[in-house]
Amino acid sequence: MTLLRRDFLLSGAAALAATALSARPGLAQPAPSGAGSSEVILSGGYVVSMDPSIGDLARGDVHVRDGAIVAVAAAIEAPGVARRDMSGCVVMPGFVDTHWHMWNSLARGLPQSRLGPFGKTMAPLARAWTPEASALGVRLAAAEAIHAGITTVHNWAHNVKGPDFAEAEREALVASGLRGRFAYGYPQALGEEEVMDLSDLERMRDRHFAGGSAGLVSLGICARGPDRSASPVWRREWEAARSLGLPITAHVASDRAAAAMGNIAVMHRDALLGPDVQLVHATHATKDDLRRVAESGSPISISPWTELEVGYGLPVIADMADAGVEMGLSVDNMVLAGHADMFGVMRITADLASGMREDQGALSDRRVLEWATLGGARGLGIAQTTGSLTPGKRADVIAVRRDAINTAPVGTVDFMLTHAAQPTNVDFVLVDGVVHKENGRHTRVDQEALIAQAQETIARLRQEAGI
Repeated sequence: MTLLRRDFLLSGAAALAATALSARPGLAQPAPSGAGSSEVILSGGYVVSMDPSIGDLARGDVHVRDGAIVAVAAAIEAPGVARRDMSGCVVMPGFVDTHWHMWNSLARGLPQSRLGPFGKTMAPLARAWTPEASALGVRLAAAEAIHAGITTVHNWAHNVKGPDFAEAEREALVASGLRGRFAYGYPQALGEEEVMDLSDLERMRDRHFAGGSAGLVSLGICARGPDRSASPVWRREWEAARSLGLPITAHVASDRAAAAMGNIAVMHRDALLGPDVQLVHATHATKDDLRRVAESGSPISISPWTELEVGYGLPVIADMADAGVEMGLSVDNMVLAGHADMFGVMRITADLASGMREDQGALSDRRVLEWATLGGARGLGIAQTTGSLTPGKRADVIAVRRDAINTAPVGTVDFMLTHAAQPTNVDFVLVDGVVHKENGRHTRVDQEALIAQAQETIARLRQEAGI
């Protein structure tokens, strides 16, 4: 069956397959760039633009036309243009998640089993995984992203066991209507001396991303890097990615043993860092490591919840901020994190920095909010498109209720967003001008059908994996 599906996906009928899949219950209809209501003014909310030239507006309007932001001001006169009342809400750019293993979202809440902790539990599940399960995991993650106000995702696909897996995840991400990057990865069982499938990576780039992106989705590569593969292997993968013009991402210095290998220094010495190379976790990076990272321009993505939960340790967040590293935040995976909550990620990021420095002002709430929005967009190289409410950028906009029982009264908006708000407070979501959530409810996903399919699939996979 796998060979038949692979032949089908590679036959030129993949686009038709994506269209057919999108008609199934629980899957969002794909939206082309710029689709959605042609023109609207989001009116009367508290605007947090994340654009220093605009700042915050205690009462403001955001004018959207054909999927783009055309104006942000205290009051916009536009006779005949529809208005959506945003009073009682903070209107702000959607969150940018910089590192998310979307495929394994079906395994939510399985950080350990009778087989052992995270690694020993996930290994047999990864072997039992199918392309259909990967696509379903992406669909579930995408729906949760919208629920939580995450409008851009970096899909870290690190269980690509063949072209059919890659195609399944790519199709599901494109169909979701989210903005994002598909980071083509490797099978979980790939040996340290084995090179990932670079020929299929090139095939995917040429077939789907010849112009640099496929609608809202671009292509990258997630590699095991120097911490998790042999030197000739990761260097070859780096060279291939750069020859294809693709950004690279890798887990580096996640735990003490990995950090002791000194690979950040090696990559810096050999000019293998740079704005095109995102480092993930770097939990135990030294101050010298962070100086090198900042000097090179490589961004870092941290996911403090999962770094704690898997036992990596305490991320050196304040040191990262002091070094001037370009920072982004991540929910990482639902197996460990439990749910996609960028509000919670911001809260623990700010509070860990304060606690570890024993200084309440070690990291301001506004700095953390920037990492969750514009900083994440800069790290993914898309700050010209999203990350702030700036005229000319695409309309990735969320509205968060500030009059809810858990958010009111609002002392400061920064604290409300980083410490009080929750995903349930996200009332409205636009991605590229398309409405995905309104009045707190999904507009494009049949949640009941999606959840039922996810539960049925993970039950079958657990049985096959012996968990």
